[in-house]
Amino acid sequence: MHFELDDGEALHEEAPETFYIPPREQRANLQPGQLAKLVFRIEHDETVDVERMWVIVEEVTATGYVGSLNSQPVSTDELQIGALVPFGPEHIIQIYDDE
Repeated sequence: MHFELDDGEALHEEAPETFYIPPREQRANLQPGQLAKLVFRIEHDETVDVERMWVIVEEVTATGYVGSLNSQPVSTDELQIGALVPFGPEHIIQIYDDE
């Protein structure tokens, strides 16, 4: 099993009227404890599954973030809740807002 993150900015560029993402300023200024949704492209055997899942920002790094997976993938048991995932602002498709 291997996974990659889709570029949310590229997805938005392909379909700006139907694939909304938060403004870059918001995506580039997350703090630990915030939740961000990412698009995971999970490869296993000869199949590829795409899942949108939440991560909790654990650390802000020089290039982006490290988050812990807060969703259990449907397509695999090899990737578990709590797995650490490095990502950048370009990968974020949604920011959780509890208001």
